[in-house]
Amino acid sequence: ESGLRGRGGAAFPTGIKWQTVLETPSATKYIVCNADEGDSGTYADRMMMESDPFAVIEGMTIAGLAVGAGLGYIYLREEYRYAEWVLNEAIKRAEAAQFLGQNILGSDQSFSIEVRLGAGAYICGEETALFNSIEGFRGEPRNKPPFPTTHGLFGEPTAINNVETLVNVLSILTLGGEKYAMQGTGNSTGTRLFCLSGRVVNPGVYEHPFGITLREVIEAAGGVTN
Repeated sequence: ESGLRGRGGAAFPTGIKWQTVLETPSATKYIVCNADEGDSGTYADRMMMESDPFAVIEGMTIAGLAVGAGLGYIYLREEYRYAEWVLNEAIKRAEAAQFLGQNILGSDQSFSIEVRLGAGAYICGEETALFNSIEGFRGEPRNKPPFPTTHGLFGEPTAINNVETLVNVLSILTLGGEKYAMQGTGNSTGTRLFCLSGRVVNPGVYEHPFGITLREVIEAAGGVTN
């Protein structure tokens, strides 16, 4: 209902991805958070993980319960050592509060999260190369089909989303799908994070609804210097 699409670049409908994983018969399913943010000048994922790790954990947990997965992996780029520490500390606190682990808050639902650190290979930002890396193999892309939703991590159905996509899930459940879809334009609903650096007055991460122009993005950052 929200029309959420992946924020990692391919813009695949998240609902269809999760529904496919849910409907694929298997006793074992996985959630993977692709946090291998390797493009030049990008740091939105890093900012979110370091400033609000619980949003990432909650988004992954919702995804896990939605598709029937019991374990999730956060795959971090090698340089994000502080984010690794922040996430691991947040996972420990979530486990202590019974928001993660076996029988969450006394229910029959269970979900755990583990952090995995890459070795600096840019190609591991590609989802199937990322799977190979987690499994201990060389980070090389796999042929498709089969697709991750049916044959992903360790050959099992896997929902893989990037950090920004998973964090958006919280807004959808808070606002409701219909209200969330009122932001943005056309098939691109909701908001998007923009990383601005270089010759702008106020570099940083900015959140805008889809449909904004490049000029408006730059002007929101104070415009170009000089």
